[in-house]
Amino acid sequence: MKVIIPTRILTFNRNELNRWVEGNREDCIDSYCKGLPGSKGFGEYIAGSYFETLGYEWIHHDYNLFGGNRLGKYPKAESIFRNHFGDVRFEKGRGYSVSFYPFTKIEEPDLMVYKPDCSEILFVECKRQDTGDKLREEQVKGLALLKLLFECDVQVIEIIEEGKAEAGVVAPLIWEF
Repeated sequence: MKVIIPTRILTFNRNELNRWVEGNREDCIDSYCKGLPGSKGFGEYIAGSYFETLGYEWIHHDYNLFGGNRLGKYPKAESIFRNHFGDVRFEKGRGYSVSFYPFTKIEEPDLMVYKPDCSEILFVECKRQDTGDKLREEQVKGLALLKLLFECDVQVIEIIEEGKAEAGVVAPLIWEF
């Protein structure tokens, strides 16, 4: 079985990164991301901002679909999931991590991206080239699980400084079971 995960390159400029590091984050819509120290969360902010231009909203970190956290910990995300998947499918999905553990470790991606009317949900793993961040097997497994079991679109976004790569779609990641 093959899972094809689209990959996209987004670029940033040094001024954007400097603004982020200096704490100028008033245009960031995600409170968790906004509160991270130093340059942490910058890649997720760049990816989230890209999706905002397409009419989406996004949540970094503060969601849980695989069931690793107690119900009610992330009420906003839980409401979005219930609206999109329905109560039964959402609650059934929360058992997946328990079903696979300890046989395999899976991780949820950095971002949950959604239409405000909850008609679409997709998941995004962000990787910053300037920090040497690399995609790990547990992250690919999480993306594959979301695509196969929840039928959600998933993506990997590489965040690269301007001039070091062209923005756009690149060869997809192919994961075979």
